[in-house]
Parts: sequence; C-alpha cells; structure tokens
Amino acid sequence: MVAKIIISLIFCFFSFKVFAAEESGGMPQLNPETFSSQIFWLGIFFVLMFIINHYFFLPKLEKVRSLRKKTIDEYTFEAREINDSIAKVVEKIETELKIAKEEYNSHIKKVYEDNRKIYENTLKDLNEKIERKKLNHIKSLSKNEILIKNNFPKICVDLSNKLYENIMKEKSLSNIEEFKKFDKDK
Repeated sequence: MVAKIIISLIFCFFSFKVFAAEESGGMPQLNPETFSSQIFWLGIFFVLMFIINHYFFLPKLEKVRSLRKKTIDEYTFEAREINDSIAKVVEKIETELKIAKEEYNSHIKKVYEDNRKIYENTLKDLNEKIERKKLNHIKSLSKNEILIKNNFPKICVDLSNKLYENIMKEKSLSNIEEFKKFDKDK
C-alpha cells in the first residue's frame, strides 16, 4: 500500500508533460504547478482526519465495543448461572419424583398386601361359617329325616283322615297299626 502511494507521488512530481488545456484556461487540477499545493492540502487533511479518527472516534467506538462485550459477557454469565440452577432444579425434581414414585409403589404394595391378608382372613372366616352352617343343616336334615321316618305312619294316617273327611264329608279315624300292617306288606 505504501509502495503504491510512493510510486504515485513519483509519477506526479516528475511528470512534466500533462495533457491539459491551454495555460490560461482548462482544468486547474491537472496543471502541474498546482500539484504541490494539492499534495500539501491532501497531507494536512489526511493528518487531521487521522488525528480526529484515532483520538476521537476510535476511543468512542472502542468504549461502545467494550461496554457491549461486557454486557454480553454479563448476560452470558447470568444465562449460564440460570441454566445451571435450572439443571439443578430439574435434577432435584427428578430425584424427588423418583423417591415419591418409590414411596407410592411401596405404599400401594403394602396396602395391597394388607388388603389381601384381610381378604384371605375374611374368606377363611366365611368358609368356616359356611361349613359350620352346612354341618348344622346336614345334622338338622338328618334329625328331620329320622323324625319324619319315625312319624311317617302318623303323618300318613292324619293325611288320609283329612282327605277322607274332605272328600266324603265324614269323619273317620284310621288306626296307625293298620298303616304299619299295610306298610309291612309292601
């Protein structure tokens, strides 16, 4: 870059022939007599622009850039802290949820076992009661059967007397001995 500037300046200072208009008129920028003045003002303007940019605008831009970087770094740090705290909270929630599930499952299992024991005990008691009632009814049935067998002749005689009375409209008393005799014949 510097080499290009030096070469340009050499061509400008050492060129004696410039294709311009006549001496009195034409374009003054292309008049070689004014080159030194133009280069002087170009240098002054360049130096002033450099000083203004370097000592006025660049510090402001650097300050804005550093503030921006500082703000971004702070926000990034806060975001990391928030992400870390969120990760900790999520991990805590997951562990508490796991513990709660385990407690829930153990409680359900315990209640299920307790209810199963109660159910089995109740079922056992009911089966025992049913068996006792069954035995009582069987005993009662056997007693009634014996009673009926023993009282069968009397019952039959009473029944025949009632039938005879209802059919014939007369009272007749049958004898149990006759029924026993009739029963033995069969």
